[in-house]
Amino acid sequence: MGLLGESGEDDGHPPPSLVRIIPVIIATHSGRRVARRSRLLVVALAVLSAACGTAGTQTTSRPTGPGAVEGFMVVDCQLPGQIRQLGGQVTYVTVRRAVKTAARDCEIRGGEYVSFDRANYATALKVWLPLAEQGDQAAQTYVGEIFEKGLGVQPDYATAATWYRRAADRGYSRAALNLGNLYERGLGVPRDPTQALSWYRRAAGSKEVAFEIAPTAATAEVAQLRAEVGTLRRELDAKSKELARVQGELDGARRTLDGRRSEVDTERRTVEQLRRELEDTRRRETNAGARASRVAELERSISEREATIAAKNREMDGLRVSVTRLETEARDQRERLEQLRQQTASTGAGPVIQILQPELRTMRDGTSVRASVASDRPVVVGRITSETELVTLTINDRAEKLLANNVFRTEIALARPEEPVRIVAIDRQGRRSTVDFVLARIQQRAAAPAGAIPPVGLPRSGSSVSFGNYHALVIGNNDYKLLRPLKTAVADAREVARVLEQDYGFQVRLLVNATRYDMLAALNELREKLTEKDNLLIYYAGHGELDDRNQRGHWLPIDAEPNSTANWISNVAVTDVLNSMTVQQLLVVADSCYAGTLTRSSLGRLEGGLSDTERVRLLSVMAHQRSRMVLTSGGVEPVLDSAGGGHSAFAQAFLGVLQSNVGVLPGQELFSHLRLRVASVADRVQMRQVPEYAPIKFAGHESGDFVFVRKN
Repeated sequence: MGLLGESGEDDGHPPPSLVRIIPVIIATHSGRRVARRSRLLVVALAVLSAACGTAGTQTTSRPTGPGAVEGFMVVDCQLPGQIRQLGGQVTYVTVRRAVKTAARDCEIRGGEYVSFDRANYATALKVWLPLAEQGDQAAQTYVGEIFEKGLGVQPDYATAATWYRRAADRGYSRAALNLGNLYERGLGVPRDPTQALSWYRRAAGSKEVAFEIAPTAATAEVAQLRAEVGTLRRELDAKSKELARVQGELDGARRTLDGRRSEVDTERRTVEQLRRELEDTRRRETNAGARASRVAELERSISEREATIAAKNREMDGLRVSVTRLETEARDQRERLEQLRQQTASTGAGPVIQILQPELRTMRDGTSVRASVASDRPVVVGRITSETELVTLTINDRAEKLLANNVFRTEIALARPEEPVRIVAIDRQGRRSTVDFVLARIQQRAAAPAGAIPPVGLPRSGSSVSFGNYHALVIGNNDYKLLRPLKTAVADAREVARVLEQDYGFQVRLLVNATRYDMLAALNELREKLTEKDNLLIYYAGHGELDDRNQRGHWLPIDAEPNSTANWISNVAVTDVLNSMTVQQLLVVADSCYAGTLTRSSLGRLEGGLSDTERVRLLSVMAHQRSRMVLTSGGVEPVLDSAGGGHSAFAQAFLGVLQSNVGVLPGQELFSHLRLRVASVADRVQMRQVPEYAPIKFAGHESGDFVFVRKN
């Protein structure tokens, strides 16, 4: 722990962490003592100034080894206070300051932190709770996130909502967004779409930005039912194992009992044989001495055999009691197991209906759901997820069949401008799920030439609106040392880097076949270099892993090991780095997995009826709000084009949309053009892959969107 205070304002030169100054107030009426202590303080400050000056001229070699990589991890750091002078009599050190920064930076600046891999609920709260209680809005939001994450304990959503509300009521956008997300999902507060929309609008701070709650088939009640089913299944598994154990003991006891019966029968036959021999000896033996000796020997042997039989009978009595007990226990276990099976079968959320095309929106009244379509016969595509066999699926009372991967497709003839659609799914347990929405026809644009990608985006028309400076970190990993090599990731990364640099004016850093150190070092360098005037895009193509148990995703550098996470890069670590960055717009494009996002409902959209010029102006306003977005392919690794092209399906679609942009393209519009192309290709190769676009949770997203601006 460093206790070194910084002199004056933070000028970016970190003080050495080995020097310690004990906070003390020097105030006395003795001029001699003041002068003496002041001289000591001047000497100390002179030493510090010399140390800082020397550090600024040194060339630091690149660190290596596992410890150097961990230094890039973001921690909750308490920096030392500043040394301040009050008049000519008093010198003191201010209270320590809390920041989120890299562990190495915290060490250099003399800060205190708990090692990244040991951070938990208590240590994180120790840093931020005192500031939150003093009214610091950022600290209040961090405390809310700590309770929402759980950090080693069960999440406390109600307490998280309380802290979010304290900051949101004072206009802190990030807290308002997080609170709206809790209301939308019904976590810690009653599920209330109207309240969620209200907090989302307050976070955006603009009347021209609209929010809509996307309908979800899984509400909080459904989630609770699924949790109950999970509990029942775990109990069912435990009871099954217990029954197997009891049955094993019962079978063993029965085998032992049968063995003892056989031994007793053998002993009895032996005793009968000895008795016959005893009678023969008494009757036939003429020598009195020999007869007496043999009779005594046989009687002794018979007595021993009878004692053995008595002991085995007692053992068999105990075994019979054990068998009876185990039979009763096994019967009870079987009955409980059957009850659990019936209870598990009767408890559940029913089928889940997911609409993939067209995109549905919940309107401002919080009840009506609709989708805008340009065709008279739009195609509705969806997927059914059911815990048991699906019995019927109907769309507007017409029976439909499921295709591969439980997908359904159907055309809806629009007989009127607004056509209602009802989809009903019923499983074998009789559980029923229903989705209702309206298809609203909009004016269709002129058709593009066959095979051509229609233009997207808004023309700039000579507008001088500024969107800031654009930077990109592009990573492509093919040549894995211990994992299966990939074919297209490097080619994808090179082409994405070329398009961003040449067509969009990005300053691009390209990493090909990067190690864990390479990737984290590049992220940390950007964190230190970029400012609030910059925008950043991070593109990753390579292997990924998604843990369904804790919903934690990982990117795998080329030195990753298949059975060890030591060199994996978790999305949690990436999110922490993104949260500590000061850039305005930030977009992660992952042709892999990325776990931990908010819903798309928290992403504002421009109201309809605006001119192109006005939309460009408002997009510029949105671009100057702090946004943290992720566009993911929906899979855990690049999926090859079914035609065997040189790029993955996701990269091909991403590049195609970028190249068809005529000027200013918000990320939401890019996503709407990209996702159906990727899903269609993945479906043709019988893979379940649906791209997603959403704000990154706990990364500091407040409002806005990432905007692509093509060079003139």
